[in-house]
Amino acid sequence: MPALFKACVTTQTPDLAEAFFDNAGAVAQAIGLPKSGGKRIEAYFTEAPEFGVLPFAHEDLELEHVPDEDWVSRSQQNLPPVQVPPFFLFGRHDRPHAQCARHHIQMDAGLAFGSGHHETTQGCLHLLAHVLKKHCPTRAADIGTGAGTLTIALAKAGCRHVFACDNDPDAVRAAQQNFKINNLPAHIRPIWCNGFAHPAARQAGPFDLIMANILAVPLITMASTMATHLAPAGQLILSGLLNTQRQRVVARYRHAGLTLQKDIRIGPWTSLMFRH
Repeated sequence: MPALFKACVTTQTPDLAEAFFDNAGAVAQAIGLPKSGGKRIEAYFTEAPEFGVLPFAHEDLELEHVPDEDWVSRSQQNLPPVQVPPFFLFGRHDRPHAQCARHHIQMDAGLAFGSGHHETTQGCLHLLAHVLKKHCPTRAADIGTGAGTLTIALAKAGCRHVFACDNDPDAVRAAQQNFKINNLPAHIRPIWCNGFAHPAARQAGPFDLIMANILAVPLITMASTMATHLAPAGQLILSGLLNTQRQRVVARYRHAGLTLQKDIRIGPWTSLMFRH
C-alpha cells in the first residue's frame, strides 16, 4: 500500500476547500466547529501533496503522515447515512436503521471513492430518481464506478444489465466487494478499463442510460463516445464537475447532439442529465 498523508485546515469556506481537495485527488470530509462557526477539513492523500498557495481563506494548514491502514473506511465510520429517496445509503454501523426507504444500499468504500456522501454522488442519485419516476432502464452503464454506488442503485432499482468500469484497480476491488455485500447478481461485475475501451462495453450497449461521475476534463473528452454508446432516446447523467465548469460541459455535449434535460447544483458541484 502507498504512503498515506492527511492535510487539515480550518476555514469559513468549507465548500471551496472540499472542492479544491477533491480536485487534488483527495478524500475530504468536513467537521463542524460550533464555537467559531467554521469547519475543519480533513483530506487524505495517497501521495505527499504540494499545495503552494491555497485558493481559499484558512486559518491553518497541517500535513502529517498517517499509519498504513484502511484510512478511508476509518474516516467514514461516524458519517451519517444518506437519504435520496427512494435510496438509503448507509455504512455497516447504520445497518439497524436501514429500513426507511425502498432501496437500501450498504456502502463500505474501502480504499476507493464512493461512500455516497459526496455531493456529486447525491446529485447523480437525485437525477436517477427522476428517471425512475417514468421508467427503469434495461441496459445501463456506470463509467468510473468508484466503490460501485451508482451501479448498486441501478441494480436495486431493477436494471438487469449494468456495465460498470473504472480505471483504478483499487476501485474495482472495492466495487466487487460492495456488489457482494448488496447481493447483486453475479453477472454484474466491475471491469478494470478506461471508459468504454473493453469488448464487454460493446456487447452490453447501446445503453438506455449512462452515468458518469468522474471529472470535467474526461467528461468533455468523452462526449462523442458517450453519444455513440447511447441508445436512441437514451439518457445520460454526468457529474464530477464544478458549477464553474458547467457551461463548457453542456456546450460540448450539445455539440455531440444531446439535449440538456435537467441539472442539479449541490454546493460547488453540478450534476447534469441529457437525452439523445
